Amino acid sequence: MEQLLYWFDLIGIVVFAFTGVLAAGHKQMDLFGAVVLACVTATGGGTTRDMILNIPVFWLQDSHYLWIAVTTGVVSFYLIRYLQVPMRLLKIADAMGLAVFVVIGTQKVLELGHSPAIAIVMGVMTGTFGGLIRDILAGDIPLLLRREIYATAALSGAAVLVLLDASGKVPGEIVVAVAVLVTLGIRLAALRWNLSAPIARFGNN
Repeated sequence: MEQLLYWFDLIGIVVFAFTGVLAAGHKQMDLFGAVVLACVTATGGGTTRDMILNIPVFWLQDSHYLWIAVTTGVVSFYLIRYLQVPMRLLKIADAMGLAVFVVIGTQKVLELGHSPAIAIVMGVMTGTFGGLIRDILAGDIPLLLRREIYATAALSGAAVLVLLDASGKVPGEIVVAVAVLVTLGIRLAALRWNLSAPIARFGNN
């Protein structure tokens, strides 16, 4: 189980780092800017989670995470210079990273002995805060704050993981896989059919 989560974590780092470079490319940033966005996107959520929980920050414990983010950033920077990358790919890649990191974050907090509610909150934070920082640095309204179904997908995946884990009847690998698929499925469905949440309005505007 630990090995599965570790590989999922590395996949999430690569995918989210790639989304950081895509965002940098759409803003015509240089290599340094692209690598910075790659790193903060890949590590921002987990770093925030670990700081709040007052535990060692994961990439300080294992520097492979940081080096993978940097390497992905550099390679992706030169790759997208020769490829026409649509903005939609950014959202699809972001959905994949979201699904993986939500599950990783929720599972990690459960293993630390925290309550299911805390695990869900920290899981959502792990999955969304890297993208939040990326979008702010890129000068965009964060996906987390738009009307798109984003946080809802993260919340659903984290809740499914907690519920299946609490049942004690489902193997850990299946719990992780189902939670990833739920998060990813909801987010991709929202992108495919342009689903969105109600927006705040004043009066009749």
